[in-house]
Amino acid sequence: MNFKKNLNLSNYTRPNVSNVGEGKEAFDQGLRLLLAFQHEASALYFLECVKDAPDCALAHALIAYCHCPNYNFKGEAYYEYSKPIVEVDESKETEGLRPGWKFPCQSVADHHSKIAVEITEKLQGIDRSIQDVEVKLISSIRLLTCNPGIDSDASEEVKDVPFAEMMQVVYNLYPDDPEVVYIYVSAIMTLHAWKLFEYPNGRPLSSDVPIIQRVLEEALEKFPTHVGLCHMYCHLCEMSASPGIALPAAKVLRTTFPDAGHLVHMPTHIDVLVGDYESCVRWNKEAIEADKKAMELAPETNGPTSFYFGYIVHDYHMCVYGCILGGFEQVAMDVADEINTLINEDMFTKRRDLATYLESYGAMDIHIMVRFGRWNDILNLQFPKDKNLMLYRSASLYFARALAYANLRAPEAAIEEAAQFEKLRHHPEAPHRILHNNIVSDLLAVDCEMMKGEIAYFQGHHDKAFKYLKKAVQLQDALNYDEPWGRMQPIRHALGGLLLKHGHETQAEAIFRDDLKLHPKNPWALAGLIGCIAKQIENESNPNSNTKSCCCEKKTEQDELKSKRISEICELKQQLEAQRSLEWADFPITHACQCCCPP
Repeated sequence: MNFKKNLNLSNYTRPNVSNVGEGKEAFDQGLRLLLAFQHEASALYFLECVKDAPDCALAHALIAYCHCPNYNFKGEAYYEYSKPIVEVDESKETEGLRPGWKFPCQSVADHHSKIAVEITEKLQGIDRSIQDVEVKLISSIRLLTCNPGIDSDASEEVKDVPFAEMMQVVYNLYPDDPEVVYIYVSAIMTLHAWKLFEYPNGRPLSSDVPIIQRVLEEALEKFPTHVGLCHMYCHLCEMSASPGIALPAAKVLRTTFPDAGHLVHMPTHIDVLVGDYESCVRWNKEAIEADKKAMELAPETNGPTSFYFGYIVHDYHMCVYGCILGGFEQVAMDVADEINTLINEDMFTKRRDLATYLESYGAMDIHIMVRFGRWNDILNLQFPKDKNLMLYRSASLYFARALAYANLRAPEAAIEEAAQFEKLRHHPEAPHRILHNNIVSDLLAVDCEMMKGEIAYFQGHHDKAFKYLKKAVQLQDALNYDEPWGRMQPIRHALGGLLLKHGHETQAEAIFRDDLKLHPKNPWALAGLIGCIAKQIENESNPNSNTKSCCCEKKTEQDELKSKRISEICELKQQLEAQRSLEWADFPITHACQCCCPP
């Protein structure tokens, strides 16, 4: 394989692996790929290892572990997808070739963990050397992987929780072994994946969260450059009240495994939460380049039909998210156009099964056009040939066309597009399509309320419009936590912008301040907040204003408030100017949403 020779994953190694012999090089590359979350490629390298070192029990166990649930793929989704479908072809396994199974597969995990246990029993029985830490790791992994085909409803109680509990025992014995810590903390975090904290207040959702934090922070004191630990720490912190504390770990991930696309991408989960949209874009572009290299070197484990490809499209998605929040139009469109060459209708026509979890990534260009108000460009886009197959793209285009017509002051046409959107929104397939942590039907429900709100606004039904848009905000906030957020353009920008336009600057100010807590320093909310404060200053300076001073003391208070507002607006303008001076900031942001701009 050229993969191990050309993919730069540093020289990280696990010393003193029992009975690894001539398989050490393949073992180490398998371990690096495991830490890089390239589990399928990792399993193949561990297979290479056991071909040269058949008594390397840990390599067999780690093949099994590669096929196990993880933070991004757990519970019913994992146990249903990975159900045993064929018997393991042991002859092909010993040749180091891929057997006829999809990845991940419970039967393969069961097969290799069983072999690992058998080897440990054999070696212990004849007094040959195998480290105790390996024996205990193997026993734990065996507990997680035996009895393939278990009902997903029983999986947590029967397999996942006992595995985490057994790994706690191993951790207590070997707290200075970084892989033990990594597997232990991953086991606990997988039980609570994407539900560690209540977002955005940062309240822990489980008594396990303080344990996870303590274990990770103690381990990072000892092993500050261990990419697996840094990766999990970013996941821990991203939903917390203080995501910025993960920046040192993020720095490690950016450069330690240069060709590990997912690890290079991972710090951008923190970047967006601290308002560094430039870094979010830059490092996702780096991650995309790393993944292109991986796709070229090993298309079977990185191409569009591979399991890892979901991580690749996630990099594009996050890059576009950073561009949308940061106001970087051209880069956003370049990235969206590129992903549309990777996933498109032709691919899904040939492999309809891939549409369930990949088709939703094919509508990014549409949402970019909405964000930047490219109404005529939207109306020039062509629909897919098969609107049911390309469900999310088709629904998104109807949504965008409705907004375009509303903003172009053609409400009748907007209503017609909205009716077509509704048909697709209620398509029976919509609840089964996913976009990372959310389902498409929930995303389209948010779009529905935003669409109705903007149509109502431009019809002159302002109170009704604000009611729709407020409901859209509630639905957007209620989506499953995700980075990028399932609905990438904050609805608060449209709601606050139209409230300000209609003279409700106090309400709009509160909305923009809330948005800046969720999306710090984003230029859209900054522009909106500046507009709100400027309007209030104008109103207070107007001699015809209804605000009258009853006494000198009240006048002094008003003067102090005005002075504070002037000072704040200066600071906000400086922030906006600094943000718009960034390398990719190419769009003149004057309003919180393009629906607020003059026709």
